[in-house]
Amino acid sequence: MIDDILRAAHRVISLESDPDGVEARTALRLACRTADAAADDATADQDRWTFASVSIAEGIDRLTEGLPDEPLPDTDPPDLAEVTEATVREPLRALLTSLSALYATAADRPGGPPWRQLAWAAVTQHLDRALRELP
Repeated sequence: MIDDILRAAHRVISLESDPDGVEARTALRLACRTADAAADDATADQDRWTFASVSIAEGIDRLTEGLPDEPLPDTDPPDLAEVTEATVREPLRALLTSLSALYATAADRPGGPPWRQLAWAAVTQHLDRALRELP
């Protein structure tokens, strides 16, 4: 089920999405929670899943730094109790790749606020690091 949710989030994210918008931030949070749950399930590469989760979390922190504290809408989080690293690896990789492209595009877009462009570039770096960590 979580792999379906990851695929759905991947389909929603486009290069025209608002990098500070609810969809992108919700997808980031979902990616982080999924990597964290996969780390709990992992038998061989637990540290790599944990490092990926930490990288995503650092990206989220960098993204929200300096923004007004507006919580994401209350949604029922997906059941992560049954997450297996094998089922979420590729959907999570696809979602992180889409999110990285979104933030890289936003950072390179002319005319954006420079402080946000720096934040988006930092998010891209954290997501790319998370992608390298995924087993």
